[in-house]
Amino acid sequence: MKHAAAIIGRSSNRSFKPDQLAGAGLQYILKAACAKARLLRAALLFIAAMTQPVVFCGCSDMSTALRNKLEQAVDTAMAKYKIPGAIVGVWSPKSGDLVMLKGKADIKTGADMKSADRVRICSITKTFTVTVLLELVDEGKLSLHDTLAKFYPDIPNADRITIQQLCNMTAGIFNYSEDETFLKTYTEDPNKVWTPREQVDLAVAHRPYFPPGEGWHYSNTNTIILGMIIQQLTGNDVGSEIQSRLVDVLKLNSTYYPEGTGIEGAHVHGYLGGEGEELTDGTYLFNPSGMGASGALISNLHDLKTWVISLANGDLLEKDTQAQRTTFVPGDYDYFGITVKYGLGIMSSEGFLGHPGDGLGYTNAAFHSPETGTTIVVFLNKSPNADSYMALTLFTELAKIMNAEDSK
Repeated sequence: MKHAAAIIGRSSNRSFKPDQLAGAGLQYILKAACAKARLLRAALLFIAAMTQPVVFCGCSDMSTALRNKLEQAVDTAMAKYKIPGAIVGVWSPKSGDLVMLKGKADIKTGADMKSADRVRICSITKTFTVTVLLELVDEGKLSLHDTLAKFYPDIPNADRITIQQLCNMTAGIFNYSEDETFLKTYTEDPNKVWTPREQVDLAVAHRPYFPPGEGWHYSNTNTIILGMIIQQLTGNDVGSEIQSRLVDVLKLNSTYYPEGTGIEGAHVHGYLGGEGEELTDGTYLFNPSGMGASGALISNLHDLKTWVISLANGDLLEKDTQAQRTTFVPGDYDYFGITVKYGLGIMSSEGFLGHPGDGLGYTNAAFHSPETGTTIVVFLNKSPNADSYMALTLFTELAKIMNAEDSK
């Protein structure tokens, strides 16, 4: 796991901070995971998974040449990082549709990937949480220019941190999931139910990355605080508000905010393990409350297709609010070699709008281009990998292919 630190990231005012756990603690996490999980006899089953032919479903008027290019990009990523399985959807009004199901959802049982399988979508959850917050802005319950002091005056710099800064990661608040106490407890007591206040208290015990508004640094704490504000304003926890305002409205029938370590219905298993290491099934090892409003949601391919189209088009928000959402922090940010821009709980890359989501065992990306109408969703079931945010890396490759095709 020599590349683990790259996935977790080192602190920098302009570095993109991922939503997994932090720094040197990942080695500790993986050791604890292996101690708590049954190590898999993965070698032969993994070979079987990797030699499974791709299953195409839902192909619609896509040329064989384009289909082959997209499949090659997926094959290359899976082979390079020994990823057991992939679910990838590409939908283009001009160039056609393709869903690729490749490899295994469960190495132990040999279960194949299915398009309806659920996964942990990790930080794609942030897009849901921030959308609920922005709906409350539309309802006049708060303003993006309100300071945090209006809601939680005891948090350091609360009188200077705005709601907008929490949404676009310019608040400077330390990322609680980099705290060593969190790492230790999260791995040694995986069934612990975390409260948002516990996570915030861990974060504010550290110095801020920078004064509010004077830098950019990805921090899960920001979105946890937004979830707390949502609860204060509505009287309901963030999961309930996501359900009633977004999931029910868009009929995302396979999307939900979990309470325990299990996943309802058919689902993809997520695996941990570095180069040369035996894979460990991490699907049920960590309580999702540890990521909460920043990364707890579970969903599937078709729901995320519906969701990311709505997200990118601003279907649930007032026009002016969506315009503010897609006003990005000045400058481009190097996101582990990928150039991105960040707005209010939304990312821009290759002309697409959406968000990646990485956690222990899962790496995902969901993006839509309002200009071309193309949507791309990627699920891979092994994380961390040697290159950080492998699903986002694969997305950018697929997006470049589709941009070239859609521009013909």
